[in-house]
Amino acid sequence: MSLAPEKRVEMTISFENSPTVYDFYEDDAFITAIMGPVGSGKSYGCATKLMRLALAQKPSPVDNIRYTRWAVVRNTYGELKTTTLKTWTEIFPEHQWGRINHTPPITHHIRMPGRTVGGQKIAGVDCEVMFLALDQPKDVRKLLGLYITGFWVNEVREVAYTVVTHLIRRTGRYPPTRDGGPTWRGGMLDTNPMDEDHWYHTAAEKESRRGKYAWNFYKQPAAIIELKKEEEGAIFAKGKWWKFNPEAENIGNLPDGYYEQQLSSSKLDEIRCYIAGQYVYVQEGKPVWPEYDDDAMVGTPEYVKGIPMQIGLDFGLTPAAVLGQKDPRSNQWRILAELPMFDMGLERFGLALNSLIQLRFQGAELLAWGDPAGKERDPIYEVTCFDYLTRNCHINARPTATNDPKTRREAGAAPMERRNGLVIHSECKFLRKALGGGYHFKRVQVSGKEFYRNVANKNHFSHIGDAFGYLMLGGGEYRRLVQNATQTQNFPAVAKANHDFDVWSV
Repeated sequence: MSLAPEKRVEMTISFENSPTVYDFYEDDAFITAIMGPVGSGKSYGCATKLMRLALAQKPSPVDNIRYTRWAVVRNTYGELKTTTLKTWTEIFPEHQWGRINHTPPITHHIRMPGRTVGGQKIAGVDCEVMFLALDQPKDVRKLLGLYITGFWVNEVREVAYTVVTHLIRRTGRYPPTRDGGPTWRGGMLDTNPMDEDHWYHTAAEKESRRGKYAWNFYKQPAAIIELKKEEEGAIFAKGKWWKFNPEAENIGNLPDGYYEQQLSSSKLDEIRCYIAGQYVYVQEGKPVWPEYDDDAMVGTPEYVKGIPMQIGLDFGLTPAAVLGQKDPRSNQWRILAELPMFDMGLERFGLALNSLIQLRFQGAELLAWGDPAGKERDPIYEVTCFDYLTRNCHINARPTATNDPKTRREAGAAPMERRNGLVIHSECKFLRKALGGGYHFKRVQVSGKEFYRNVANKNHFSHIGDAFGYLMLGGGEYRRLVQNATQTQNFPAVAKANHDFDVWSV
């Protein structure tokens, strides 16, 4: 839909109370990223910067129109509609900027015809904004054949690095050469803080990407500051003292008591992340293993020669392995190592696993357990995953008795419920975060009661979590479940492969 001349609108953009957002807004680096507390104006900065860059595009020599095309990305379709698109339409409402096509891919095609004022020609604008839901590396297929000027990833902590790199490959492809090519190309990222193991933290805090294709990172001031002791005017919440930061941004656009109410209703990790702006792991949803206690189940167990080294495996393009030993006298599981991998096929995963074993557990008797689906022949190597590991990596790999997720969960929980039944090496950080809630059941939005999906959320923690579950299943916990259930006559409910319900209620 074109905007008629009489429908032209003027916008006043103010960053008076948000100097960090303004610096981000003005930066024309190839990739610019901004991180800060919730409500700090990050999305506003990205949306308005996108339009600034669209209006700065040089006009086409063919028809004097400024052509740009953009991809706006969020991790899920639901979040895309309820947050990203909502922010966009608040700044660029349909009644002023043209209607949005809500059929996926959701598209807002803003067209403003050129005009002549006082004998001077003013270029028109053709700005096409596509809203896409992308999360996992498999979603990059949605980008194939996409020609864009640039992109904005909203809440990038929820998006895989592979998605960002594929977006980068699609930038600068529009407008075509006949229309002058892009004046600027690149991407914008905004986010709340994330775990220190996240790729964003590595890129922002440990790497330097300068030059023509620089990545510039901006960090907004915290909304509140965590104190070591009580101070005048401080607030006590969740066992800590806090004071509000006078340098916090966008306060004037937030309702009164916005952060105070969050202090009283949020968990400590949520306060540190969403208000204090700290890099921190935030537990979301219902943990697959609520029995796990990181304080009580973490230590520095050592490899014991003479006891088989057992390995839990999860296959696919995000393979993972968990390595541990089970003490035959105490029935204690000692998890010694982990190997989470991303965007990696069977051959490279096998080589990495073999290298880890040779480096740390050379000479150990190896027993590996994995998803029974691994019995299917690999389309490239034309052998099963188990056969490949056995022949090429000298790992005695075999499938577990079942891949039923509920049975796998119960097997993983069994040693956690025994006194000193599980100890995980402190260096297995990825597994610890998975067990601590990174691998979880998503909350279902049902008013009046909390419901969680019956199937655990597939994310970057789920693969290491499944590998742990297969280790427990194959390493003897399945057999213990069967024996215990036979005595109590309740095993069919545990091992049932076909679920009769879609959500769990708590």
